[in-house]
Amino acid sequence: MECWIKYIKWNEIKIIKMDNKRCDLHIHSKFSDSDADIEDIFRMAASKNVGCIAITDHDTVDGIERARVYSKSYNIELVEAMELSVAKGQEEVHILGYLIDADNEKLKESLAKVKELRRQRLLAMIDALNKTGIKLDKEDVFSRINNNTPTRLHLALSMVEKGIVSSLVEAFSRYLAVGRPGYVGRFKFSVKEAIDLIKECGGLSFLAHPHAIGNQSWIDEFVSFGLDGLEVVYPRFSEAKKLHYKRLADRLGLLKSGGSDAHGSYKKFTSVGDVTIPYSWVQEMKQRKDCI
Repeated sequence: MECWIKYIKWNEIKIIKMDNKRCDLHIHSKFSDSDADIEDIFRMAASKNVGCIAITDHDTVDGIERARVYSKSYNIELVEAMELSVAKGQEEVHILGYLIDADNEKLKESLAKVKELRRQRLLAMIDALNKTGIKLDKEDVFSRINNNTPTRLHLALSMVEKGIVSSLVEAFSRYLAVGRPGYVGRFKFSVKEAIDLIKECGGLSFLAHPHAIGNQSWIDEFVSFGLDGLEVVYPRFSEAKKLHYKRLADRLGLLKSGGSDAHGSYKKFTSVGDVTIPYSWVQEMKQRKDCI
């Protein structure tokens, strides 16, 4: 009860002195589908006066240990996080986990299984593409992945390198997106399972880029599963769209987040620190976590 009262006061009382540092809570590194090194991410954040970041790699927390080191050396707060790829029917949905315990053993075991499923998925996608007449060598594709989490981006990069397509956008639009000849859906988690896993490792669950899901009524369903928040600030969001999702979050009693969704050089239109949120939103996350 005491914690709940604190939480109510947090939202009702205007804090006169609030830390005003800028935060980017959606960034990917080379541990998933970006070419950005962890230190490069912190260096860029520092150059743009971003005081708090989250490395949200897909289905992995392998970069967190290194991020902890650079968080101290660059004096930039790290929100430990990840982004889980999950299934809703035939559609892919992404759930962000914030303030997680990246050392949680169950989390590590679950992500190891997901990594193997992702490897099998990429092999199946290569087979599907080769059946259309495209010639891709599995060993060549996996040589660029090393021990990182296999993603569709790695396959798209091989297709560009081989001259099969002229760009990453073409690779996805023609071959790798849902419904295209090279797409294979294979995920370990349902939305509810992802939310439950995030809670089990001490974190808060947020729906990433909510505009991208096919059926907006699903958001209410996700809230019934225990969803904690919405990503309401995102690259190329109009002011109207930001306002829409902020109002939706408020109506549903959800926390708010946002960020650049930076993928190094693979996403030309966004980079670390291009999209930020106020630190007060991070403080509200911490307050909610303390109440759980």
